[in-house]
Amino acid sequence: MKNFAKHIPHYLSLLGIFIVGFLGFLIFSYDKGFQLAILAAIAISYVAWGIVHHYIHKDLYLAVVIEYIAIAILGFVIVFSIVFQG
Repeated sequence: MKNFAKHIPHYLSLLGIFIVGFLGFLIFSYDKGFQLAILAAIAISYVAWGIVHHYIHKDLYLAVVIEYIAIAILGFVIVFSIVFQG
């Protein structure tokens, strides 16, 4: 638990990325193109956050970067398919 407490500022910034992205997604619900841009910005920010987080903690490896990219792409595809269906 002590290790988790050390990481709280990092996780709060990640939570902030997702909250701001979600709010932007709701506010601009009338503009699908802008929602797509917000979705891409969230995915890129998630990957950047992961790289910075692991760099700071000196456990940044190629496999970690690939994992963050894969999760970001998966999330992008899922949300994209839900928003732009039909």
